[in-house]
Amino acid sequence: MRRLALPGILALAALLACGGGGGGAAGPAPSPSPVYATTLSYTDPGGAGFRWLRNSSLSTAGKLVLDLTGPTGQSGQGVAFILSTDATKVAWAAPPSAQGLVENLAFILGATTPVLVGKDNGQGTLQGAVFQKSGTQNLGQPLARVCLQLKAGSVAVNAPVNIGFVSGNTRTTDGVVAGLTVAVGSCLAQ
Repeated sequence: MRRLALPGILALAALLACGGGGGGAAGPAPSPSPVYATTLSYTDPGGAGFRWLRNSSLSTAGKLVLDLTGPTGQSGQGVAFILSTDATKVAWAAPPSAQGLVENLAFILGATTPVLVGKDNGQGTLQGAVFQKSGTQNLGQPLARVCLQLKAGSVAVNAPVNIGFVSGNTRTTDGVVAGLTVAVGSCLAQ
């Protein structure tokens, strides 16, 4: 009987020594899970011309609300603009209490055919326009409002989120359509 037990013990010892017992080298450590941003942080641009300013009372962690503000001392009948952003990171959304993607803040639109447009092409480009038909408004105040929504789980922490001004125009007090330049601040996903 001893002869039969000895070969079985040797076979078991060889199996355990060769890694059959799971005591071998461990595989590579799993890579850490990515950390995704939950907040959009925005720094207002400097200057006194037309610019997109963060509305701190309406912005939330995942929503950035921007107000288009013009220069003091000028009047006009409206503004039109095209903005662009990275559609893989953020999406254009309706500002709080707005019915569309662009909210009028200063112009008297009229009841019959108001000129208020907000169109998203689905690829990060927003076209907006707000005009009144007669009279003028002070441009040195918030004129229009837009909102960006952070896409959950799509942006790494500390990644920049580009918001670009593509083009625009304004209608002056004498009805002339003039080109418009608007400063945009910097945005960071955190």
